[in-house]
Amino acid sequence: MQTALDDSRFNIIAQSYEYAIATYPDARKDGDWLISSMEIKEDDTILEISAGTGFLTEKIIKNIKSGFLYAQDIAPRTLELNQKKCGVHSNLKYITDIDAVKDNSCDKSVTLGGWHHMEDQISITRSAMSKLKKGGTFCVGDFSDNSSIQRYFDEVVDDITSTGHQALFPSKSRMINLGRFAEASNTEVEEFDVPFDFKNEDEVGEFFQKVFALDQPHEETYKDIEKYFDLQHSEGMISVMVPYIYARYTK
Repeated sequence: MQTALDDSRFNIIAQSYEYAIATYPDARKDGDWLISSMEIKEDDTILEISAGTGFLTEKIIKNIKSGFLYAQDIAPRTLELNQKKCGVHSNLKYITDIDAVKDNSCDKSVTLGGWHHMEDQISITRSAMSKLKKGGTFCVGDFSDNSSIQRYFDEVVDDITSTGHQALFPSKSRMINLGRFAEASNTEVEEFDVPFDFKNEDEVGEFFQKVFALDQPHEETYKDIEKYFDLQHSEGMISVMVPYIYARYTK
């Protein structure tokens, strides 16, 4: 089962996105909740869905010594960037289809940041859960619906990127219902703002301009970020508060 119908957007923005992540490696904190909630053991078998260029892959592979990681993404060129970042590991396999993973074979599954691009979230949740052993967990992290980030995507990003950006952002009720449809034995959902930290306005503008591959100068990007998001200033740093939603499903 593929996780979306078309990989063109991800292949197009991957280089720009990876520039932003490489230039500002300490800006993102949105993977912290997932890594903590997964409670990774060194012998775990883990499926990462929508692995992208490897932001989370890199963190997971460091924590499994005798386990195994499947890193899935529909965009082959994006997975090439992932492998370049993470290196070659005998316990890491790249796949484009999650059906390449046997049912009831994984201890954990996880996805970060790509959920709003999943066109059939019910089927993907069911499929991810089917790969888990009994008692295994599927953790999801993504931008929250009805929020500043959702409005920013709909009102700004969609008009100034060559690939557009229209998506199904997750809400608390949606995430709870997905757990019900997938027959999860337990569903936990949390929503909160995650700080993205920068030294100055130029860094804010460049990061978001590059990470979303926007057709505008980064100075203009900063003005939009300032308009839509809560910015917190402390000890010479600017924190862009980005609304996230996280879910943990237990099989």
